Amino acid sequence: MTQTTLNSRENPEWVLMAKALKGEMSAQEQEEFNLWLNADSNHAEQWAEALETWDEVGSIHDNSFEPDAQLAWEKVCSKANIAPIHSAPESTQQEAVVRPLFNWNHVYRYAAVFILAAGLAWVGYFNFNQSADWAQVATLSGERKTFYLPDSSQVILNSNSTLRYQTAFNGTERKVELTGEGFFDIKKNPDQPFIIESGDARTQVLGTSFNVKALENSDEVTVAVVTGKVSLSSERNGEEVILTPGYTGTLHADGKLDKTESALQSANSWKTLSFQAATVEEVTQQLSAFFGVAVETSSPELLKCTFTGTFENPKLSEILQVLAISTDMTVKQKAPNTYFLSGQGCQ
Repeated sequence: MTQTTLNSRENPEWVLMAKALKGEMSAQEQEEFNLWLNADSNHAEQWAEALETWDEVGSIHDNSFEPDAQLAWEKVCSKANIAPIHSAPESTQQEAVVRPLFNWNHVYRYAAVFILAAGLAWVGYFNFNQSADWAQVATLSGERKTFYLPDSSQVILNSNSTLRYQTAFNGTERKVELTGEGFFDIKKNPDQPFIIESGDARTQVLGTSFNVKALENSDEVTVAVVTGKVSLSSERNGEEVILTPGYTGTLHADGKLDKTESALQSANSWKTLSFQAATVEEVTQQLSAFFGVAVETSSPELLKCTFTGTFENPKLSEILQVLAISTDMTVKQKAPNTYFLSGQGCQ
């Protein structure tokens, strides 16, 4: 198995991951981290492994915690597929030794101590850093973003949406503000509930996954639950409904709440594009609406071709590539948001 060679000058993501675990990323670092996560699926797996390691050896938040450097280093090496270098026994003969200016293995051994000690450092951070700085993530038409909050909760933000959040979740609540639509996978913390405010709607969870839709031009807010339990309440009259998987709650303009049964897959249907024997004309219409781009062709026969496929967390480039291969067409980008399809088409 190929092993990773670490170099802090070439792997700044390790520094960002350490800051993410502690909840200390700045807005710029959050943006850099999101770009790195979205650049390669292996990066998301690497981050998931880091979170798993953190849960196993680094999430101790009491003053009796004493970091074990060797244990931390071995666990980090195991998760990241790095060969740990153990101290060699002292030689009985005197030999000339050439030492490099920087021993990066020592650096990462210290980094392992840092990851373990981050639990203790968080106590001081939580008690003494009471800043209420806010950061904001926004998406344009046809754009979707996946990013992580300071507590490592994941958010997938739909197009034309905005999420404001505290750069450090201090205090008794983890609070964010949403305009638009987003899917949330919240890190469990019974001592610090997660709050989403959307106008008069207040959504509270301890740890679960759900979809919130609070469009700027709509008088309604809907919450659909995939896992766990969610409380949806009205700030206007205090009315509340408890939602479980398979149920959707709606807050109306008059402050009234209702609860309806819904299919689980409909909770985050905007994260998926599915085509069942759809004509290329229908496909291009959906792509235009979903990604906010123009897809053109001068061949009526090409529009008659059919296509079947399902894409989770779809990317326009991937869909166009699959579409081109399956229908024997050529796709060319004419402008930043304009694509042209050509080919013989279908009868």
